[in-house]
Amino acid sequence: MQSRGAYMALSILTGLLMIVLGGLFLAQPGLSLASIIWLVGIFAIVYGLFLVIAGIVGRHDGGGWAIAGGVLAVIMGIVVLAWPAATSLAVLYIIAAWAIISGVADIIGAFAGGISGGRRVWLVLLGLIGIGVGIYFFVHPVSGILTLLWVVGIYLVVLGVFRIVAGFMQPPRPQAA
Repeated sequence: MQSRGAYMALSILTGLLMIVLGGLFLAQPGLSLASIIWLVGIFAIVYGLFLVIAGIVGRHDGGGWAIAGGVLAVIMGIVVLAWPAATSLAVLYIIAAWAIISGVADIIGAFAGGISGGRRVWLVLLGLIGIGVGIYFFVHPVSGILTLLWVVGIYLVVLGVFRIVAGFMQPPRPQAA
């Protein structure tokens, strides 16, 4: 069981770290994006190498598949590190396509299945916003990336504040079996 003091300290510490990270995203979005891309690339290479080694020494079921997956992970990591701008653009385009597709699905869903009234209006509105955001990201990719980084920064700051507040509240008690 976690003590009250440990819960409070952990909540405050993680909250402060989230606020600092969010502040960095807001103050230096380009540097933040570059750091994330480098971390993803390095992680993919290290993960891939460990997967290849596990496949070779037989520590992974389906050794051949582990080796193949590891090689692909290493290749992906190298591509991410070699072309960071293309990587960030590809991720933005995936998010843009997802926003458009989910927006269309929301609008279709608003008129299917007997939905009516206020719920229909909200679904259509949500769908139109999703489609608009997706189109905006496709047309203005640089400002789209910047916008995403700002949203993540704001999210982290708000989440950090809530985490700190949660630290001062009573931690949940474990339920008896």
